[in-house]
Amino acid sequence: MLGSTKCYWVSERMNSWHGSREDCGARGAAMAMPWDKDELDSLNETLRKPTRHFWIGLSVPAPGMGWTWVNGSRPDWSRFPQDLGEGPGACGALKGDRIDPRACDTGLQWICQTESARI
Repeated sequence: MLGSTKCYWVSERMNSWHGSREDCGARGAAMAMPWDKDELDSLNETLRKPTRHFWIGLSVPAPGMGWTWVNGSRPDWSRFPQDLGEGPGACGALKGDRIDPRACDTGLQWICQTESARI
Protein backbone atom coordinates (compact mmCIF):
# COMPACT_ATOMS: atom_id res chain seq x y z
CA MET A 1 0.00 0.00 0.00
CA LEU A 2 1.19 3.52 -0.68
CA GLY A 3 1.23 6.36 1.81
CA SER A 4 2.91 9.74 1.34
CA THR A 5 6.57 9.05 0.51
CA LYS A 6 6.59 5.55 1.98
CA CYS A 7 5.41 2.19 0.72
CA TYR A 8 4.09 -0.26 3.30
CA TRP A 9 3.81 -4.04 3.29
CA VAL A 10 1.54 -5.76 5.84
CA SER A 11 2.12 -9.37 6.87
CA GLU A 12 -0.69 -11.89 6.88
CA ARG A 13 0.98 -14.21 9.39
CA MET A 14 2.13 -13.70 12.99
CA ASN A 15 5.66 -13.35 14.38
CA SER A 16 7.55 -11.95 17.36
CA TRP A 17 8.81 -8.37 17.13
CA HIS A 18 12.39 -9.57 16.51
CA GLY A 19 11.28 -12.10 13.89
CA SER A 20 9.22 -9.37 12.23
CA ARG A 21 12.24 -7.05 12.14
CA GLU A 22 14.32 -9.80 10.50
CA ASP A 23 11.60 -10.41 7.92
CA CYS A 24 11.43 -6.72 6.99
CA GLY A 25 15.22 -6.66 6.61
CA ALA A 26 15.12 -9.72 4.35
CA ARG A 27 12.65 -7.80 2.15
CA GLY A 28 15.04 -4.84 1.90
CA ALA A 29 12.76 -2.80 4.13
CA ALA A 30 12.50 -1.67 7.75
CA MET A 31 9.68 -1.99 10.23
CA ALA A 32 7.17 0.85 9.89
CA MET A 33 8.11 4.07 11.68
CA PRO A 34 5.14 6.46 11.56
CA TRP A 35 6.60 9.95 11.96
CA ASP A 36 3.66 11.59 13.72
CA LYS A 37 0.03 11.12 14.74
CA ASP A 38 -1.21 12.09 11.25
CA GLU A 39 0.89 9.38 9.60
CA LEU A 40 -0.18 6.91 12.29
CA ASP A 41 -3.84 7.76 11.62
CA SER A 42 -3.36 7.48 7.85
CA LEU A 43 -1.72 4.08 8.21
CA ASN A 44 -4.47 2.91 10.55
CA GLU A 45 -7.19 4.12 8.17
CA THR A 46 -5.59 2.19 5.33
CA LEU A 47 -5.37 -0.98 7.45
CA ARG A 48 -9.05 -0.76 8.48
CA LYS A 49 -8.46 -3.30 11.23
CA PRO A 50 -8.84 -1.31 14.45
CA THR A 51 -9.12 -4.40 16.66
CA ARG A 52 -5.81 -5.97 15.62
CA HIS A 53 -2.28 -5.19 16.75
CA PHE A 54 0.54 -4.78 14.20
CA TRP A 55 4.22 -4.60 15.11
CA ILE A 56 5.95 -1.36 14.14
CA GLY A 57 9.61 -0.41 14.48
CA LEU A 58 9.55 0.89 18.05
CA SER A 59 11.01 -0.81 21.13
CA VAL A 60 12.81 -0.37 24.45
CA PRO A 61 15.97 -2.28 23.50
CA ALA A 62 17.65 -2.23 26.93
CA PRO A 63 16.97 -0.92 30.44
CA GLY A 64 17.41 2.84 30.61
CA MET A 65 17.38 3.34 26.83
CA GLY A 66 13.76 4.36 26.52
CA TRP A 67 11.70 3.98 23.36
CA THR A 68 13.81 3.85 20.20
CA TRP A 69 12.94 3.48 16.51
CA VAL A 70 14.69 0.70 14.56
CA ASN A 71 16.83 3.35 12.83
CA GLY A 72 18.26 4.36 16.24
CA SER A 73 16.36 7.64 16.57
CA ARG A 74 14.14 8.54 19.50
CA PRO A 75 10.43 9.28 19.01
CA ASP A 76 9.34 12.90 19.28
CA TRP A 77 6.61 12.41 21.88
CA SER A 78 5.18 15.86 21.16
CA ARG A 79 3.95 14.28 17.89
CA PHE A 80 2.25 11.37 19.70
CA PRO A 81 -0.09 12.45 22.50
CA GLN A 82 0.30 9.35 24.65
CA ASP A 83 2.59 7.84 27.29
CA LEU A 84 3.87 4.31 26.72
CA GLY A 85 5.92 4.03 29.89
CA GLU A 86 9.57 2.93 29.77
CA GLY A 87 9.53 -0.79 30.58
CA PRO A 88 12.52 -2.70 29.16
CA GLY A 89 11.69 -5.52 26.78
CA ALA A 90 8.62 -3.72 25.48
CA CYS A 91 7.92 -3.34 21.78
CA GLY A 92 5.50 -1.03 20.01
CA ALA A 93 2.37 -2.23 18.26
CA LEU A 94 -0.12 -0.19 16.26
CA LYS A 95 -3.70 -0.76 17.41
CA GLY A 96 -6.38 1.54 16.14
CA ASP A 97 -5.16 5.11 16.46
CA ARG A 98 -2.57 4.37 19.17
CA ILE A 99 0.75 2.71 19.80
CA ASP A 100 0.50 0.06 22.52
CA PRO A 101 3.45 -1.45 24.42
CA ARG A 102 3.49 -5.25 24.12
CA ALA A 103 5.83 -8.07 25.15
CA CYS A 104 8.25 -8.49 22.23
CA ASP A 105 7.77 -12.26 22.03
CA THR A 106 4.03 -11.91 21.36
CA GLY A 107 2.97 -13.17 17.94
CA LEU A 108 1.44 -10.32 15.91
CA GLN A 109 1.18 -9.27 12.29
CA TRP A 110 3.69 -6.59 11.30
CA ILE A 111 4.20 -3.69 8.91
CA CYS A 112 7.33 -3.05 6.85
CA GLN A 113 8.14 0.21 5.09
CA THR A 114 10.44 1.41 2.37
CA GLU A 115 10.82 4.74 0.64
CA SER A 116 8.68 5.03 -2.47
CA ALA A 117 10.40 5.40 -5.83
CA ARG A 118 9.50 7.90 -8.50
CA ILE A 119 8.54 6.34 -11.80
